[in-house]
Amino acid sequence: MSKCDWFYPRTYAVLLIFIFILVGLTACQMGSLSTLPNPLVKAEDPVDPTDIGTAHIDSLEETSGAQPTPTTQETPGLIPTAGEKKIDMIKITVIFDNYPYKDGMSTAWGFSAFVTYKDQNVLFDTGAEGLMLLDNMEKMNINPAEVQNVVLSHEHKDHTGGLQSLLSTGADPKIYLPPSFSSSFKAQFSQQADVIEVIPGLPIAERISTTGEIQGSPPEQALVIDATRGLVVITGCAHPGVEKMVLAAKQQFHEDVYLVMGGFHLGKASHHEVDKIITELKRIGVVQVGPCHCTGDQSIRYFKEAFGENFISVGAGTVIEIEI
Repeated sequence: MSKCDWFYPRTYAVLLIFIFILVGLTACQMGSLSTLPNPLVKAEDPVDPTDIGTAHIDSLEETSGAQPTPTTQETPGLIPTAGEKKIDMIKITVIFDNYPYKDGMSTAWGFSAFVTYKDQNVLFDTGAEGLMLLDNMEKMNINPAEVQNVVLSHEHKDHTGGLQSLLSTGADPKIYLPPSFSSSFKAQFSQQADVIEVIPGLPIAERISTTGEIQGSPPEQALVIDATRGLVVITGCAHPGVEKMVLAAKQQFHEDVYLVMGGFHLGKASHHEVDKIITELKRIGVVQVGPCHCTGDQSIRYFKEAFGENFISVGAGTVIEIEI
């Protein structure tokens, strides 16, 4: 064998080994980029960010009272970036949802979120069941008797069912609801608290307002937070259409929308229908999304695929902090 016959095969082998190492390093780097934490979300125990939860809600009707089987598996935990500011932050805590997030939180069909800024607070919706609402509030170190404002998105029990139990704690909040709520509901709670029918753009607390009633089946209002990065829109179920409600918020407050979270009511929507909504939200300028409650497992996956690192996993126990 000549020197050339021995040298060239060995050279090719070295080159192949080098290429394999380079490809492996590149794959590892890309993998780490795909799991970067979302700086808005504060988590105590991070879990696998590729899993969006195991609750199955696509076949459930919102008004049926049916509940998904609770699971002990948490949805993704996300870690705040190092050096994140802790002053002038508005905090959103999801108290009630059919998706789990934090260990120990109870789950059932419904939605409620607690928003705090400085010394002011707003409870957006009250979930389906009072005892579970109060139990989850205790687990999140929230004193129900100190709730100052309650904003109800629409008159479905999975969003209003915990209200009576909340009032029974001694809480004396102002209750903001759309004019379309029934006269019997208004009469019942007017005897216990100050009930206010909303108008578009009505301020609830500093930096926190309502879209007012948006026509749909049923009509519904969303909560709007004026944050540094843009508006944060929280929907209960988005029955009028999540894209319609987001656009209404943008037009009312003349600001871009940064984050949309809550129920999107897409449990029975086709992939094509969800894609159209995603396209419209991006056209409007939405940067981040956090769908939960009645959005549907499959639709949540579509949002996760479309928004990537700008997708936020939301469930009972999620805490989001946003700079004001």
